[in-house]
Amino acid sequence: MVDVIAIDGPAASGKSTTARLTAASLGFCYLDTGAMYRTAALLAKRCGVSFDDGHAVSRLMSLHEIAVRGGRATLDGEDVSAEIREPWAGNAASIVSTFSEVRRAMVELQRRFAASGSTVAEGRDMGTVVFPGAVLKVFIVADLAIRAVRRCRETSPGAVPDVAAQAEALLKRDRRDRERSDSPLRPAPGAWWLDTTLLGIREQVDMVVAEYRRRRAELG
Repeated sequence: MVDVIAIDGPAASGKSTTARLTAASLGFCYLDTGAMYRTAALLAKRCGVSFDDGHAVSRLMSLHEIAVRGGRATLDGEDVSAEIREPWAGNAASIVSTFSEVRRAMVELQRRFAASGSTVAEGRDMGTVVFPGAVLKVFIVADLAIRAVRRCRETSPGAVPDVAAQAEALLKRDRRDRERSDSPLRPAPGAWWLDTTLLGIREQVDMVVAEYRRRRAELG
């Protein structure tokens, strides 16, 4: 039996860490779809293709291998996990992800990944588009100020944080994700909402695991 837990939410809401640790707790595979889009953006950058050219990016994807497994992202077999976490990559991924041809190619890769075993998948359209039949669809949210602090800690550890600038960047990202014509960020029908504003990561994971087990027991 192959189960999928689909976790969606805006940037810095806590979905990536929650998904990764939930997968570890349940012995599931972890699918980081954000890393896949970041890798596509890196591919475009290396090939001199504009992030705004969705057709060209999708064509590049058909000629190269993008994979995520075990917390590592690879491009044609090369580990690019560190490179795709550079500050430019998140914004670039948000741009390339707005194009339908890029998203269609990614959906195929993501479904192929999950077919190999039970998976916790996180992104922005996991429950609405990629895995609408998931056993559990989670929509994670958090207050903007908390998200901005989290992102500052993630991108500039040890530096004096510019929380206001980070909050503005997150708002811009939110608008792009919610207003794109293809697969916009929104809760899936029947999604289970989780507000992480006041929660620690262990609490978040325990709550998701408990809800999954409850739903799995109901399904038999």
